[in-house]
Amino acid sequence: MLRRHFIMLASAAAIAAGAPFAAAAATPRDQLVIATNMSSMRGLDPQELNQLEAAEVVANLYERLIVLPADKITEPQPGLAESWSVSDDGKTFKFKIRSGVKFHSGNALTAKDVEWSLRRLVKLGLAPSTDLRQWGFSADNVDQLIRATDDQTVVIETPEVWNSDLILLSLASFSTSILDSTFLAGKENGDMGREYLQTADAGSGPYSLRTWRSNEMLIAEAFADYWQGAPAMRRVILRHLPESSAQRLQVDAGDMDIATRLSSTDLAALEAGGKVEIQKTPGFGFYYLALNQKDEILSNPKVREAFRYLIDYDGLSSTVMKYYGIKQQSIIPAGLPGALSENPYKLDIDKAKQLLAEAGYPDGLSKVYYATPVTPEFEVAQSLQANAAKAGVKLDLQGGDHIGKFRDRAFEIFSARSGERLPDPHAVLASYATNKNNADEAKLTGLLAWRSAWDVPKEIQDMVTAAAHETDKAKRADLYTLINKAYLAASPALITSFQRTDAKAVRKEVKGYVGHSTWLTRWDTVTKGE
Repeated sequence: MLRRHFIMLASAAAIAAGAPFAAAAATPRDQLVIATNMSSMRGLDPQELNQLEAAEVVANLYERLIVLPADKITEPQPGLAESWSVSDDGKTFKFKIRSGVKFHSGNALTAKDVEWSLRRLVKLGLAPSTDLRQWGFSADNVDQLIRATDDQTVVIETPEVWNSDLILLSLASFSTSILDSTFLAGKENGDMGREYLQTADAGSGPYSLRTWRSNEMLIAEAFADYWQGAPAMRRVILRHLPESSAQRLQVDAGDMDIATRLSSTDLAALEAGGKVEIQKTPGFGFYYLALNQKDEILSNPKVREAFRYLIDYDGLSSTVMKYYGIKQQSIIPAGLPGALSENPYKLDIDKAKQLLAEAGYPDGLSKVYYATPVTPEFEVAQSLQANAAKAGVKLDLQGGDHIGKFRDRAFEIFSARSGERLPDPHAVLASYATNKNNADEAKLTGLLAWRSAWDVPKEIQDMVTAAAHETDKAKRADLYTLINKAYLAASPALITSFQRTDAKAVRKEVKGYVGHSTWLTRWDTVTKGE
């Protein structure tokens, strides 16, 4: 038994290390091996992270009250909550918690765990807490508003009436994952388990975390007592392969089942090779450029407008962004109420120079530019840097993990991509177009507008709030159209260029790996054929 266990671990380590396989060059039939880039994975606490690769891991270590199926993304389905009801006044939600669910520790999951987890999210107050805080929950009121009334019942009251779908959609986000409160009581150290959960799990999902070595590998083991049955893949291995070319070679050879964060060139080559399917999953977010409005120069509307003319939208569409995004300069994702098809901007160096001169900078300017060092974000940043130089704008492009500086508003220019967790216009607008308190001490870290120190025009913020309360679909769609146009006209500090799509190369023998628009891709649905 011990020898068999050792051999299994040695095999997993060999896969993670990229050891060559036998002539068949195939991964084991009961293991899923994913090549990924872990550079931005800072931890695995579901109520702290805000990053794609980490979110997919958390989606499988933990579960949530509500499930949004990948093919019915706007239709809430039962998860840990087997049923729910909403009061006539729209403010009280009562959830019946599923019985018979076990955590990885062996503890039974009860309503008390739900109560503790959702309260923890709000009290920590980190970026993901926006999922509940935006509805009026705070550290001061959450103990009264979210409570377990018995072992199988949780009551959630909202301070005011919102569209009920927005509340249910929020409870499907990875941030609202339910944690094992009894187990974490022995791991807290005064921090509600934050330190422990960076490299461990306390969930009830189909997989439990066995190993995570930062920027090296992650191994998750199937949970035999999972309430929906043990998954077909008894082990999932994520290997850190930041180079696109290395991922391409290994997935083409069969050493990896799935490749992520590939360049457009490598995606095109794999697609042409016929061994993989290229999944392009639309997301509710954008590739954005953030201009810090605490900076005197960047707070000038003409300077902000000039940057819009330094992006090569069409050139990027046919190259770097072919698989990763759809050109879109307005703020509501395509397919949602209020979306616009117009894209009025194009690369125009002369127009950018003119605007900079009108702003008082005829000789250009210099700024430090932080960009995420992954595909395709860094290629987009390099393109902007080159175009800006032609207009006299010197951008000191620095790759690396600068998200902390962005959250602290300690930057000049920053670019990345967002991915919202609600399939509704409000999700994007709440982050990009609301900022009720622009003071540093407000710490509205979950809002991109606050991080950018942009004092969003009041009329835009008022319309966003009104649309979230509106229950009439037609009126709500009209409001979102008005918001979309007003945002575009405001020369915003958050410049959107492409609506994101997440591209992955999946070998054809892998079945049931389905990309999820809110980053909750599941592994327990995966099987392997011939």
